[in-house]
Amino acid sequence: MALEGSEGDAMAAWYFRKIKRIEAEKKLLLPENEHGAFLIRDSESRHNDYSLSVRDGDTVKHYRIRQLDEGGFFIARRTTFRTLQELVEHYSKDADGLCVNLCKPCVQVSHKKVVK
Repeated sequence: MALEGSEGDAMAAWYFRKIKRIEAEKKLLLPENEHGAFLIRDSESRHNDYSLSVRDGDTVKHYRIRQLDEGGFFIARRTTFRTLQELVEHYSKDADGLCVNLCKPCVQVSHKKVVK
């Protein structure tokens, strides 16, 4: 898996694991997030793939991140990356076909649990 080691620590800010598409939209549309906020989550429909969810104004766009058989990741096959971190760095500098450059990772809002 491409989430191991020190890279995994850096990814924690934008990797939201198994949240659903609708949950990603709710989180990204919170007022704490701005245009270009993003997160990566496990794909609901394809095992071993990921989804990139990006806030574009008042909407959220979703992109499938596919894995290559020989290792690596891509959204558009013409541009491949060895790791998800490299993918995030690339699309942070250049939208390169996405709706917007990736800006800040989605804010992790922690809800206090009510203890009874």
